[in-house]
Amino acid sequence: MTPDLLLMEARIRKELSQLDKLEEELKKVSRMRGIKVESVRLRVHASILHDFYSGIEKIFIAIAREIDQTVPVGEGWHRQLLEQMTLDIPTKRPAVIDAELAAQIQQYLSFRHRFRNLYGYELEWSKMEELTKNMGSTLTSLKNRIDNFLVVLSNIVN
Repeated sequence: MTPDLLLMEARIRKELSQLDKLEEELKKVSRMRGIKVESVRLRVHASILHDFYSGIEKIFIAIAREIDQTVPVGEGWHRQLLEQMTLDIPTKRPAVIDAELAAQIQQYLSFRHRFRNLYGYELEWSKMEELTKNMGSTLTSLKNRIDNFLVVLSNIVN
């Protein structure tokens, strides 16, 4: 692998490690009982979900920048980046994720948008509960796809 791709892989692996830490933090927060102020618990979950999507996006930006050599800009760039990761780009790279995983990640992107545009007291557990329950399985799927992607990429480069 070239030095640029090795650096990209190191950055991706670091982000995956950070996402593992977020998942562990979510598990700890979810087990918390006896919190008198429920809004604090709600805000903690919301922050973790926001960070989770942000970490995924950092991985996608690294791939878009280093391999695709183009990162979407302008309105809707987050959705465009997610869609870009589902594309098989001949002579450059295979698809990073499939449509099913993209749909799961899209839910976290939608939540991120809500989180950034609402006041904390406007957050609703009903809009977060499924995301928190599915975060672990989404992360596992993402890690599997990223690992496969890196293996294929390594084979292409070598």
